[in-house]
Amino acid sequence: MPKKKAKNGTLKVRLLQRALYRKSKQEEKVRFYSLYDKVYREDVLWAAWHQVKANKGVLGIDGKAIADIVNQGEEAMIIKLQEQLRKQSYQFSPVKIVEIPKPKGGTRPLGMATVEDRIVQTAMKIVIEPIFEAHFHDCAYGYRPKRSAKQASIAIREELYQRAWGVVEVDFKAYFTSIPHDKLLILISRKIADGSMLRLIKQTIQVGIAKGENIEVAKVGVPQGSPLSPLYSNIYLNVIDQVWHKRGYPEKLGASLHRYCDDVILVCKKSAEPVLEAFASLSERISLTLNREKTRITKLSDGFDFIGFNFVKRKSPKSGKKVIYTFPEKHAQQAIRNRLKFMTSRRAPVSPKEYVELVKPVVMGWVNYFRHANASDAFRGLQRFINIRFRRYLTHRSRGRGFGWKTFPNGKLYAMGIVYIGSGMIEYPTKLAYD
Repeated sequence: MPKKKAKNGTLKVRLLQRALYRKSKQEEKVRFYSLYDKVYREDVLWAAWHQVKANKGVLGIDGKAIADIVNQGEEAMIIKLQEQLRKQSYQFSPVKIVEIPKPKGGTRPLGMATVEDRIVQTAMKIVIEPIFEAHFHDCAYGYRPKRSAKQASIAIREELYQRAWGVVEVDFKAYFTSIPHDKLLILISRKIADGSMLRLIKQTIQVGIAKGENIEVAKVGVPQGSPLSPLYSNIYLNVIDQVWHKRGYPEKLGASLHRYCDDVILVCKKSAEPVLEAFASLSERISLTLNREKTRITKLSDGFDFIGFNFVKRKSPKSGKKVIYTFPEKHAQQAIRNRLKFMTSRRAPVSPKEYVELVKPVVMGWVNYFRHANASDAFRGLQRFINIRFRRYLTHRSRGRGFGWKTFPNGKLYAMGIVYIGSGMIEYPTKLAYD
């Protein structure tokens, strides 16, 4: 695809999204009757393919990788998908379930779709996301354009300073696998009246699930790992977001709601028990259940974790006053170390330059996530960890002895290009959005 054509295509897609967003925002009760034809537009399918290719991902049930599609011809693939969608003959393949370990124990089932299915689902997301985004509440931050974990953490920190004494940490019981299909489809159909689009959406929700050699049709829940599952999650939980604020609970109960996908925190200025029961009641109305073992009331002095951050109220060593600190939580610090351990080894069969380029984007992403927090101690610890691993790799590569402190001091490591967290080189990536 020529570069000029690609740029024009990207601009057209953004204009399409902007138009859909504005119409949905300006006309609250409007329903969209002509969306399906937008999904198989050439520019939309190319934009979806570029997103899928950038995100990479594991193999689906067909065993076909992104590299296979590149080798076989990207344009041919786009033409094939466009034709199948135009004829309404496209069928989604069953998803392959992979169990992913959770940071705090247990596993999370991810549904791995085929590359072609991910392209079609991403094209669907490009078209329908702006319509629902126009009506999502500001208290929700996860998987939304121009919204981020950084904004969520800052908003929570500011709220904690408003005479808050504690929080309710909410945990849903098997949220993604509990979403009722009928209720989700009703919510979607309130904005989308295009029958062809609704049939395609229904396919993505009721997709087959491969368990060994058996294929089961999903009767409840949405498969995590799908490009659409975060959007479906936000559509469903937006009901609670809106009702919580329409009933005036932030004022009546003294509790503000902050949500990142299915992670929820209720910041309390008054008694927490009524807050918890009110939220549990709203959840039951949409057929969701709270995990009472993990849902708990926590004092600020004890601290709590949310989306990778640890919030705690303690005395400042400088002023002696009690202040709110936001640290990278311990699980997040261990997770980045585990990931770097997995990626690198003293016996890694790569050159020093390749080693550096392998580590750099991973560290940059983690530091960008936490750089606005009280993270200096965590950053220093991570820097030491990175330097020690790189030094051991270089020592082993040069067949040296010991730990290599004299041969490879920190200055030499930085001169060789190993990421230096305090160098100012860590920058936030720029995200495009339609609004």
